Amino acid sequence: MTDSMSGRDLDALRDVVNSTFDEPGPGLPWELMERVRDLFHSEYVEFDRTQPHLRLFVVEQDLGETQEFLDRDVQDPHFWELYRSDDAANYPDRTGDITHVTMLSDFVSDRQLRASPLYVEYCSSAMFRALSVNFPDEPGHASRLMLWRGPGRDFDERDRLVLTLLRPHLIAAYRSAERRRRAPSALTPRQLELLQYVAQGYTNTQIARRMELSEGTVRTHLNHIYERLGVTSRTAAVTTMSTAGLG
Repeated sequence: MTDSMSGRDLDALRDVVNSTFDEPGPGLPWELMERVRDLFHSEYVEFDRTQPHLRLFVVEQDLGETQEFLDRDVQDPHFWELYRSDDAANYPDRTGDITHVTMLSDFVSDRQLRASPLYVEYCSSAMFRALSVNFPDEPGHASRLMLWRGPGRDFDERDRLVLTLLRPHLIAAYRSAERRRRAPSALTPRQLELLQYVAQGYTNTQIARRMELSEGTVRTHLNHIYERLGVTSRTAAVTTMSTAGLG
């Protein structure tokens, strides 16, 4: 293992830093995530934005073989109980440290990880090594980027150093995407009406009947609402509407 950077590392880092990413979707720009994945020779990258006190995922963005936003509408109390008891997972919440880059192996041995209920129940066995960096966020929210590898070579101090240097630029790219995404922040009256039905527990079929729309149009409206609010699920959209006083 080494904590030094090669000329190739510096060139790759410079390439990411000097690039412009204009994509305004929820989370991080996909192209940026792909660059980060390649820079760290990782197999899987995930970006999560959560509200831990509400046990809520606002954004779950995964890059493996495909690009995917997960829509976790159902709050999972069991997951959050395991999260709160897992020293690696809850490190930023527990310590307030969102600055330092951490590796999963900073907290647990391979044997301990294989026995961890959170890992066993919620992580793929193909993902075993992790490197994590946190972003500053508004009160009550937590944002984290995690890079994953399989059970072979772990991340090392060189990786930690590179991600530490890259962190300010990742934060800047995320904030830039947030500004572009939230520029037209107010929902239209029609979108607000639809979201209020969602908050009352109506299905897309029921909303379509009440608003005299097709189900496809309801889904399109919901996708536009998600984009404006910077979320990826019904639950997160309703929570954002409530906390922002949009309803």
